[in-house]
Amino acid sequence: MSRRLCPSCQRPESRCFCGYVCPIANQIEVLLLQHPDEHQHPKNTGELLARNLRSCRLHIAETLDSATAQTLLAPNTALLYPSLPEAATAETKQALPERVERLVVLDATWRKSRKMLFLNPALAALPRVSLTETPDSLYRIRSAAKRNQLSTFEASCYALQQLEGDATLCQPALAAFTDYMNHLASFDPNRS
Repeated sequence: MSRRLCPSCQRPESRCFCGYVCPIANQIEVLLLQHPDEHQHPKNTGELLARNLRSCRLHIAETLDSATAQTLLAPNTALLYPSLPEAATAETKQALPERVERLVVLDATWRKSRKMLFLNPALAALPRVSLTETPDSLYRIRSAAKRNQLSTFEASCYALQQLEGDATLCQPALAAFTDYMNHLASFDPNRS
């Protein structure tokens, strides 16, 4: 017997996230580059993020051909990714544009996101947005090595708040995200 799926989010009805969508009126467009392994993963937060953001494009691929990269990675684009110490030389480190118009977010595990950077030199060359303050993660349903390792949803929300200079921009959506995590954790007695 197959489980009934929500017709909108295509998740099992008991794990449907549609009731937890809280629109975010972001001014900066988010380009969500989702690794194919994350697409339809039951614990993925990228798709929930895409449904919350007013201005968002979801692109599923591990590598970008040069034409796609040129189209997607327009001027005033930055990548949400920590600056890696070994890559932070004066020759390779690019300054953020004065006004970021598009934020590229990699929706993948850390290992796979590093591979995506390696396979896509155009991505790796983008100026980086690093979060200045990272609270403990609200993402209770996946394990993280450190308390401040964030889900795609959380990191993107905090980056938008930082870049747009509005500390309250994503707060209602983050509260709904917390409620959704609590709902999902209720299915696993070890996470309560």
